[in-house]
Order: sequence, then structure tokens, then C-alpha cells
Amino acid sequence: MKKNPLGIFEIYLSIWVALGMIVGILVGKLFPSFIQILNQWTIYQVSIPVAILIWLMIYPMMLQIDFGSIMKVGKDPTGLLITLFVNWAVKPFTMFALAWLFFKIFFQPYLPGDLSSQYLAGAVLLGAAPCTAMVFVWSYLSGGDAAHTLV
Repeated sequence: MKKNPLGIFEIYLSIWVALGMIVGILVGKLFPSFIQILNQWTIYQVSIPVAILIWLMIYPMMLQIDFGSIMKVGKDPTGLLITLFVNWAVKPFTMFALAWLFFKIFFQPYLPGDLSSQYLAGAVLLGAAPCTAMVFVWSYLSGGDAAHTLV
């Protein structure tokens, strides 16, 4: 596996993410009508601007995939089997335990009504289903195999 040296963008990715969140908050506070306009651009409750930005985020990594090598992924299924096991047998229960600890014990007094149960369910779903775009980013940053990541 060939390691790619990290560029300036990858080295400071955490800073870019933090700056993006700050800019997003400032735009929302200073130009609330702009956010309302963006919220109107949806199809089947999917935000078109967010979909476009996610596509722009994963597109460069998709260009690096040799789609012919996808068929070779099954010859060494170890990584896929580990991923399936962790995603479906470990992470949901780990997320349940963490969510139970925080939402039912630590933050229960601060959450109205049945909101802690809804947060608990959401945390389990988030734990079991990682964001596909971020999986591609993590794979790219760690020098992972793009074909395995896609499968």
C-alpha cells in the first residue's frame, strides 16, 4: 500500500472543519433569510445544497477507484468481514451503552419528557450507519484501498 504524503488541506483538516462550522453559524445568525432559502431547495426531504456539497467531497476519491479491482475485493474478505462484524455486532451496542449513560443518567434531568429515549434511538442509528462520505475521507487520509472502501 502506497502512502500519500498529506497536503496542507489534509494536515489542517480539523481547522478547516472548525472554520466551516464557525462560518456556517455566522451566516445563519447574520443572514437568516439565506438559510430559509436554502431550506426550500429540497427533494423528498433531501437538501439539494447539502447533497451537492457531499458529492463534491467524495467525488475526488471516487476518481481514484479502479472499478475493475472491485471484483478482487472478494478474494480477501477479511476487511469486509471485520467491518460487518464491528458495524452490526459491536457499534450498535457500544452506542447504546454510551447513549444510555449520557442521555438516561447524566443529562436526563435536563431533557424534557421522552426526549432522552429519542436521542438514545438516534445515537444507536448513527453508531450503526457511519456517513459514507466521511468513510471515504478517512480511507483516503489513512491510505486505504478505495475499492474496499467502496464495497
